[in-house]
Amino acid sequence: MALRLVSSGDGPSLAIRDHLLPLVRARGTLEVQRDSVRLIVLKTDGWVFEHWTPFNDLMPGEASSPGYRHALQRQNAAPDLPYGLDVWHAGTKVLSMLWADDGAFEIIDFVRGAWEVEALAL
Repeated sequence: MALRLVSSGDGPSLAIRDHLLPLVRARGTLEVQRDSVRLIVLKTDGWVFEHWTPFNDLMPGEASSPGYRHALQRQNAAPDLPYGLDVWHAGTKVLSMLWADDGAFEIIDFVRGAWEVEALAL
């Protein structure tokens, strides 16, 4: 079993992500949907939220079953973190994180501050 160090920012950053994702998905605009990414962006009152998810157009003759796609994902040696969220407040990136369906996640950037309360009030 692998040991994972837990940062004091993990809980708040995950709570912010869980609060913001429905907002971004409901009000954001689709910016990119090609190759391996779908990017949804929401810009509002000094905030920029960028949320990406995996997206692949099927190649001709490629199987579309979820089982096939999961088998391909399991071939990777490192865990795949296909989802992401970047949060910008007043022109500064304050949160950047990646995660997967299985609950694995990585906090890339997390700047503590008053913006956290503001984000949770949106």
